[in-house]
Amino acid sequence: MRAFKFLIILFVLTGCLKRNESHVNVPCTDSCMTINVRVTTGLNSVTPIVNAPVELGWSRPATPLGDPGRLIARGKTSGDGSISFSFKARAKELQGGKFYVRSNKSREYFFQQNSYYGIKKYDSVVTANVHVPGKATLTIVYKNFNPISSDDFFQCVPFFSTYGSDPIPVEMNRTNGQSSNTHFFKSDSAFTRLELKGTTAGDQYTYFSIIKKKNGERIDLRDSIYIGKGQTKTYEVDFN
Repeated sequence: MRAFKFLIILFVLTGCLKRNESHVNVPCTDSCMTINVRVTTGLNSVTPIVNAPVELGWSRPATPLGDPGRLIARGKTSGDGSISFSFKARAKELQGGKFYVRSNKSREYFFQQNSYYGIKKYDSVVTANVHVPGKATLTIVYKNFNPISSDDFFQCVPFFSTYGSDPIPVEMNRTNGQSSNTHFFKSDSAFTRLELKGTTAGDQYTYFSIIKKKNGERIDLRDSIYIGKGQTKTYEVDFN
């Protein structure tokens, strides 16, 4: 019974924890923090995104509840993909948690968020370069996986760069829409052809980490393919 009551209280508290959006784009007159944002896309992240919606906020992630913080400012980028926010930070925001900048142009682009920790001064100036990849479609055709020993292994993991943050793995699905791994063991059984499809970054390279382990011999390979935004390309990889 106590556990049940605790779950109810936790559910209520979690439902009440929403970021504060009551004071957005408040002008700052003294001890102002400035965050200069530039939103770009494409190969090497050199193409500015015009009119990209940008949000600046603060939060303190924690378990189980955390502090959802507040939305500090929002706006849209100018012709060169830039926007600057000047605001008065609150005391607790300089003691922990993170400031974050997020942007998403439209459904044709990935949502992207950059986080900034350890900002301790009211008058700090931060440069935030946010890479927002466009979307493209990747099909991988895995061929001729015929494991013999229990150690045999086949992998082709696709990922793309965000130019400054960790690479983002491409989530792949089978033709029926079911999510799928991109690595296979002997327990996965043999196949002649397996097709997976996923959404990757457009106007830049998708990279592949390939491992073939067969008859005690391991081969590690790296490869890549360029896909334009909105385009579909197929990459084939053979276990033999």
